[in-house]
Amino acid sequence: MRLFDFAFVPNYPEPLERLKNLAAKEHWGRGGRMLKSYFNHMFDKVMDDGLMTYLDDGEAAVFHTGLQTDKLHEIYAIFVKNERDDAQDWFFRGFTTEGALGLGDVLSQFDELPERARFIVRAEQAFYSLQSGPPECNWSELILDNVSRIPRHIIDEATDGRIRLPDLRDVGKESYIEFLEKAQEDLSNDQEGVNQLISWLEPALAKSMDQLVLDYKLAVPSWHAKDKCVALMLPLRINSKDPNMVLAVIWDTEKEFYAGLNLLTLEMAYNNSRLIARPEAEWLVKANMPFERTINR
Repeated sequence: MRLFDFAFVPNYPEPLERLKNLAAKEHWGRGGRMLKSYFNHMFDKVMDDGLMTYLDDGEAAVFHTGLQTDKLHEIYAIFVKNERDDAQDWFFRGFTTEGALGLGDVLSQFDELPERARFIVRAEQAFYSLQSGPPECNWSELILDNVSRIPRHIIDEATDGRIRLPDLRDVGKESYIEFLEKAQEDLSNDQEGVNQLISWLEPALAKSMDQLVLDYKLAVPSWHAKDKCVALMLPLRINSKDPNMVLAVIWDTEKEFYAGLNLLTLEMAYNNSRLIARPEAEWLVKANMPFERTINR
């Protein structure tokens, strides 16, 4: 069940400002959009895992937001029964911590408070298993499925200008989608361009694997909501000294190797990793703190 099917949330996403101010200070993207994504996906995970806790009388519900205050107090989201019969069953009241005034009194009515959602269940999801070797990647499929996540100038260079995507901000979302669909079709018929991209991606991955031997933190765990799985993310440097793309890989428990899942932008990578933990990898933090770089440019 999604958040807005479960509860009426007045003036959303304004209530997230309260969460942002209550939690330990960190970067949440321009306009707090990463926090919005975080909260929505955390709610989905909570509902999938049955971690919403209800009062015995059915008058209130609570879940762990996964965040803490700067004094390490757990932050919870509170819902109460909606008094309107023609709306969702629940009404969102706000965020609080144990012992706080106001909504903290609601928390005191629960015999047990819910635990934080857990994402990682295997060591291979937290740390890249180097003995398994490099990930197996179907590069052609990864490229064609993720054209919008490849920097525009890289597609331009790989195809010698045959395929050029405009800046989303210049043409608007509707027109950009049309340009993107055309670019995906054109690239699927441009094997030379795809081969050129592969010739850049393969050594970029090899470089990351070399660095991974020296720094295990290079591979960052992340949550991929669409596939409901944990993936490790590896930075890719395509004709650049700094990472400009990210490869997400998943662990195959039966065959015991990693396989390429998809390509991500740097902002998407930070967003996906934040559900699991506050990112600490230098390459990811540097690219997003503060997030002022131009997307897909």
